Amino acid sequence: MKRILMLGDSLVERGNWAALLPDLLVRNRGISGETLSGLSCRLDSELEASPGFDAVVLQSGTNDVWNGDPVFPAIYSTLLPRLRLLTAAPLVLCSLSPIGLVPRERIGQLNAELRQMAGQVADCAFLDLERPLAAALAREERIFLADGVHFSDRGYAIWAAELCGCLRRILDGSMQQHEKQEQRKRS
Repeated sequence: MKRILMLGDSLVERGNWAALLPDLLVRNRGISGETLSGLSCRLDSELEASPGFDAVVLQSGTNDVWNGDPVFPAIYSTLLPRLRLLTAAPLVLCSLSPIGLVPRERIGQLNAELRQMAGQVADCAFLDLERPLAAALAREERIFLADGVHFSDRGYAIWAAELCGCLRRILDGSMQQHEKQEQRKRS
């Protein structure tokens, strides 16, 4: 069974990942109220305490956006390369979701920045949650709790489905790459 380390804020923390991703062993290290700078401060110790994961999933920035921090993406520009140095496991950077009280255009701009940053780091996938969540909102599905920030069961189901597909693609790709390297060693 593949082992996944999930780092982030209350959106990670509140997820029932054992039920949402039953074919994976998920270590949930979400912390309610945490900003990206808080995650950056604990990054090294989290990875030291959690060696041997097959993938690391990051979902952070919601509290930064909610609090109006305009420069938090710059933290990702240093955090992602640092994370790459700390682990060889594939990385998944989850987009921001279309939370209430923040204009969708702003969320889209920030996600474009995050996508670009993920593309500059080896073996780092960008998981676009904005698109499927916005589509669910357009169908008037209740993907958020009353606060407009935290996910309902339906919101978590959408995230889990998208994450599962992403992890399947990157973990299969990593396994194929590893197998090719092993074949070259034997040749």
